Amino acid sequence: MISSYKKEIQILFAIFVFKIAILLLLPLTGDEAYFIKWADNLSMGYYDHPPMVGWMLYLMSFISDSHIFFRLFSVVTTFAVAFVIYKIALLYSVEKKRAFFTSLIFLASPVDILLILMTNDIALLFFSSFGVLFLLYSLEKKEWLRYSLLAGLFLGSAFLSKYFAVFLLFSLLLFCIFIYRSKAIKSILVVTAVVSLFIIQNLYFNYNSCWNNILFNFFARTEHNSYNIGTILGYFGLIFYILTPWGAYFLLKTKFEKTKLFKLLVSILGIAFFIFLVVSLKNKIGLHWFLIFVPYIFLLFIYLDSEKQLKLFRYNAVFTSVHAVLVIAVLLLPTSLLKEHKKYSDIVMYTKPEMLCSELAKFNDERIFTHSYSSASTLSYYCKRDITVLFSNSKYGRFDDKLLDVRTLSNKDITLFDKIEINKNELNKVCSSYLLETFEVEGATFYTATCNNFNYDAYKKLYLDVQNEKFYNIPSWLPVGECYFKDRYYR
Repeated sequence: MISSYKKEIQILFAIFVFKIAILLLLPLTGDEAYFIKWADNLSMGYYDHPPMVGWMLYLMSFISDSHIFFRLFSVVTTFAVAFVIYKIALLYSVEKKRAFFTSLIFLASPVDILLILMTNDIALLFFSSFGVLFLLYSLEKKEWLRYSLLAGLFLGSAFLSKYFAVFLLFSLLLFCIFIYRSKAIKSILVVTAVVSLFIIQNLYFNYNSCWNNILFNFFARTEHNSYNIGTILGYFGLIFYILTPWGAYFLLKTKFEKTKLFKLLVSILGIAFFIFLVVSLKNKIGLHWFLIFVPYIFLLFIYLDSEKQLKLFRYNAVFTSVHAVLVIAVLLLPTSLLKEHKKYSDIVMYTKPEMLCSELAKFNDERIFTHSYSSASTLSYYCKRDITVLFSNSKYGRFDDKLLDVRTLSNKDITLFDKIEINKNELNKVCSSYLLETFEVEGATFYTATCNNFNYDAYKKLYLDVQNEKFYNIPSWLPVGECYFKDRYYR
């Protein structure tokens, strides 16, 4: 069968080469560095999300701690998704060639080439894809118990990757009940029992960690949101982008057979797209929100005739190649050409981090702090030293709250680093004196401040009290075990 698509396989190989080039050229991102920090501080959970991506990186670090190696998991995931698309199609009696070609369409899509970074969404996509496949196997094959157990393990792992898995779990439950009815009861019970273990683990972590995940995802993350037509249009734009204009056009012209597969896709995508539509009324929907549903979006193309499938593959391949060439061209540009860019210091920090580390090495063993989690995580990774967030009331990246006990800094001298000029008023309030310095790397100016005799009590009023109110204000209806933040500063 593969020999029948020799030309298409060659095209996909070229796209794969592009993807590897981008993987090698793209600098480590702040989010990737943040997840590596999770892996370096192994825990049952983390502030922002459940822990699976941290656990995955921790296991991979036994082989290599290179971010390039970590990104290979995203490459594996793209092929895993293509495999799942193929196997689900075969499970529901789709012709082998049509099923195989649909998986090729996915591998030729722009979505595939964007799956390069190692994030919690990649782990979510990997585990959820196999979880769905095994659940469907448990419903259609004789070895229902084995497949039910595997489905529970993978769907539970998806839940511990990101809470978005709940939307998928809910749609799968409805699909099983309404399509398979009594036949699905055994599978549902086994999968539910296994997934419940993962949910209990996450609840136990939150109970003993200030309910971090709950407060961040359902309270802090959604504050100050208001209705915005731009976010709604952006949501539909993303759907259009994932499908591609020609893919959407072909689907509009297609008659869908009301098979079990079609009902599965309607269950999963209908519920997901409706929920995202409601969320988009107040929140910006990112492309990563859709990743968990990518296999089922592309399974829609099963229903295209062979001629349209071939056209879709070719159009996608050209579209994806343009993406890749543009990205590679930008990545190969000398940083000096971007000197006038307002974010030039950010560009230098992420493309020349070793040079920054050489400058920061003059502070010897002094503890260095930054204002953002991305800077702190990136420099911690490259400089091989503990760089932590301080003076930040941002709702994002608050894992350092758990790692740093600010009380230990009382009356000590500390060093601050930033990509922009450090606020003197900020220093006046918490330092008895301070020394401001600058240094340049590749024409970008960076700032440091040595804060003498750090005033913990003043800092507590200006920052910790604000953080306690915004990020650790646990609702009275939630039972609380331990809470590192309140235990340290308020008990």
